[in-house]
Amino acid sequence: MPEDIGGSPAHTWRIGLGPLTARQARVEAELLAAHARIRFEQIRTARMQDDQSEGDDGDLLVAIGEVKGYLMAVRDQIERPSPPTPPHQEPAFAGIRGLVSLNRELAKGPEGNSLIVDNAELLKAQSIARVMETVEIVDGTKKMTPPLRQANPPAPEADPVARHVGALDGAKTSASALHLKGTSAFVPAAAAAQPEQASPGRIHRDDSGKIIPGFRLDRRSVTRKSSDLPRLSEVAEEYFAAREVKLGGGHKDIKTARMRLGVFLDLIGDHPVDTYTPADLQAFIALMTHWPAQERHRPSDKSPREILAANADLSFKPLKRSALEDGYVTTARSIIRYKMTDYEYPDPFLNAKLRYPETAAPKQSTEPLSSDQKTRIFRTGVEGGLLDEAVLPLLGDLTGRRLGLLVHLQGSDLREKYPGVFVAQTGGIVLTADGVWRRVPIKTDQSTTFFILHDFLREIGFVDWARAKGQTSLFPELTRLAEPSKSASSYMQRLFKKAGVQGQGREVFHSLRGGHIDFLRKAKVDARDRRLQAGHKIDNEHDLYGFKAITEDRAFEIAHAKLDQRVDYSMFRGLDFEKLAQGKRTRGRRVKG
Repeated sequence: MPEDIGGSPAHTWRIGLGPLTARQARVEAELLAAHARIRFEQIRTARMQDDQSEGDDGDLLVAIGEVKGYLMAVRDQIERPSPPTPPHQEPAFAGIRGLVSLNRELAKGPEGNSLIVDNAELLKAQSIARVMETVEIVDGTKKMTPPLRQANPPAPEADPVARHVGALDGAKTSASALHLKGTSAFVPAAAAAQPEQASPGRIHRDDSGKIIPGFRLDRRSVTRKSSDLPRLSEVAEEYFAAREVKLGGGHKDIKTARMRLGVFLDLIGDHPVDTYTPADLQAFIALMTHWPAQERHRPSDKSPREILAANADLSFKPLKRSALEDGYVTTARSIIRYKMTDYEYPDPFLNAKLRYPETAAPKQSTEPLSSDQKTRIFRTGVEGGLLDEAVLPLLGDLTGRRLGLLVHLQGSDLREKYPGVFVAQTGGIVLTADGVWRRVPIKTDQSTTFFILHDFLREIGFVDWARAKGQTSLFPELTRLAEPSKSASSYMQRLFKKAGVQGQGREVFHSLRGGHIDFLRKAKVDARDRRLQAGHKIDNEHDLYGFKAITEDRAFEIAHAKLDQRVDYSMFRGLDFEKLAQGKRTRGRRVKG
């Protein structure tokens, strides 16, 4: 299993082929290997479309189970003999074969069999008659078979999601009251005409006979296949328990995931975990068209359906595409797929294509900062008299690392790795000033590798000052807060705004990270070393060989790369970092030092 799909270290698992000759086993193994590589690439493509470089532990387990289940299904298909042709279809197959043979002879022109060519019309009529024989048999069977009708499905059971959504247990609003732009209302499944000549619960029609799409039905009451597996709410408890082991109880990400799943259960229903279909996700997306983006517009005393109904006119700004897709939909999808390996059910959303409403604004890509903008940001930060505002933008510009990691740096994280080359490296967890161990918000394991500090940081005295701090946070004013990374992001947004950098959410602190990668590219730094410096995963098989760290020669190149002469870095020379560290951020007017 590739590490970027199944996690590091690489997982290895086996699929038994049963008793085969050596030649048969080799052929079957090669077929499965080809299918595996195709499936790996499909997963990579899906993650790129979701803007996710790597999933969490739950997603990795899902990926492993998904690929293994897929290959087992392929193996069964290879081994399963072709079913015999039904007797009533034999005339049709014979007729088709006759037409194909006749066409081949006619295509030969003068070289065709004269006996067949001279009697082409007769042979054609005979072949068509054989095909029609099967058609008449099938039509006769349909006429003799009474139309299948399904009894109205049972009413949905009492709402089981109160423990997931807390206050979201108010009165329910009928789905028929929720309209989407350019579409008809959602139809309660019990009110829709049931299918004819189809599997129960698959095709529904309205009173005029028009087909109702599955995602337009009230998914809480649609008929589903029988199942003895646990309901989604039960699987969710196991999923959240596993996440709490990794992140700790009460972690904000788990609280957020619980809220999002609670909304899904309220809108779609709590069903056996293997009975969900792509129509459920599509219905969820359609309903969430009206979900307000701001939490203050979602009263805690209102149910999800009441909140959606209240914003049917979109008076409040709806969710962006990334928040809807990467947040709500991904949460529900991941938990539904969480137990695929244990309970041996297939991925219900494999190759499903979901459509998102136009009101879900696409994700905004960050844009590069100009040299003038960088200079203004640096100068404004230094003049503010706070260490984080003065130093964090510079660190982002000269290291290319994420803000969440830089905020949690301690003095002991800095060291001289090679002669004249200083690096920083976090161990993943840090001890805060109040004696509590806190996990550094790193995105991937690659973020724990060391990264090069540009020699300019040594020149201005920052490296020596930082190393003297030992096992103390370099930014205590941030790390003492409940959510250091989130607070730092807000402070940086204010700093950029104060410096006159307002790119409608596109020119942000993360732009410094992209700018550093481009800076290394201009300095002719090798692509592999650029990825290591930025904390990105190495995905090229050839680059995986050797040390998974920047070597001395390449480190020296990065540390002494020539800075952009158009950016003014002079305001950092002669700074008193200790004095900046004593600065306090207060409400209202800032206290002068």
